[in-house]
Amino acid sequence: MRKIKAFWASMWADADGRVKLGRTLGFAFVVLGFVVIAKAWDGAAGQNWAPAQTPYLLSGGFMGLGLIITGATLLFLSTIRAERQVMTELYEEMTRLLGRNLSRLQVTTSSNGAGHETGEQVVAGATVYHRRGCKVLDGKESLMTVTVEQAEAEGLEPCRVCDPPRAAKAGAEATSTT
Repeated sequence: MRKIKAFWASMWADADGRVKLGRTLGFAFVVLGFVVIAKAWDGAAGQNWAPAQTPYLLSGGFMGLGLIITGATLLFLSTIRAERQVMTELYEEMTRLLGRNLSRLQVTTSSNGAGHETGEQVVAGATVYHRRGCKVLDGKESLMTVTVEQAEAEGLEPCRVCDPPRAAKAGAEATSTT
């Protein structure tokens, strides 16, 4: 009984007016169709002669069957409409989140690609500084992480393998001498 109550509550929980109307009319048509079929059989049962039963069975049977099919169609279409509304809301939420994350990714990519931001972290070696994850650093431990400016202030050269970013001052001096 709990499952039936839960199902019934879920049918009406988050539906808009058109979905609720479609479901209500669908249930009403299905019930009315079964009532019409039952009345037709009852009317046919009151007739002793077989040809007299035929109009009851044909008119009541077809009308009842039509009401049942119409009601089932309304139930099906209202369920599709409710699912479409849910999927539209989920799609809008996904689009919003994807747009927000892509804008973050573009900001991160543009800041990493330029390499002129102050405070960008690199790994300091003995005479050379590297990007994190440089192949030259494989197997080496206890290396210090510093900023690009600190590495160049200590006289460290950039690695030729991973091509880490250079400080903004060095880039400005290089453009002014040419």
